[in-house]
Amino acid sequence: MDKIRVELLSSKDAAEIETLFKKVWPTAIEYPEEWRRKRTLSREEIVKEMERGYYYFGARMDRRIVGLYKASIRGDSVLGEHQSIHPSYRGQGLAITMYEHIIIFAKEKKCKRIHVNILSNQIASKKCVEKLGFHKKGHLYEQAKGMLVQMYEKEI
Repeated sequence: MDKIRVELLSSKDAAEIETLFKKVWPTAIEYPEEWRRKRTLSREEIVKEMERGYYYFGARMDRRIVGLYKASIRGDSVLGEHQSIHPSYRGQGLAITMYEHIIIFAKEKKCKRIHVNILSNQIASKKCVEKLGFHKKGHLYEQAKGMLVQMYEKEI
């Protein structure tokens, strides 16, 4: 198996991203069904988001995209979201590698902080961000109907 590489994706990767979303989100039952449908973007929607300034970063192993997150710059902050990991590649360090990558990205963009939202029951994700120095910001809130999340922040 190859080492994990995180790289900026482009519109040329949209079909592969769409395939990953179709594999991940329909079965992510910890999320409300409406949210899962919203997260299963088509290649056209992915390209439009890229054109609107979203950065898509893919984690590659075995020469294919097996995980990704997207980031947007909002003022002096980076918002990381939509982390998606292929079910066959979970438990292999992809999440922590992508969280480490967003720190590098934020520094490159000279941002002062990073924000990520973690589903309230995702213990492994909480441990990842806390290990990297993220701290809770504010209280749990309902990001979508029936979906409680906690925002985490890291100062750069």
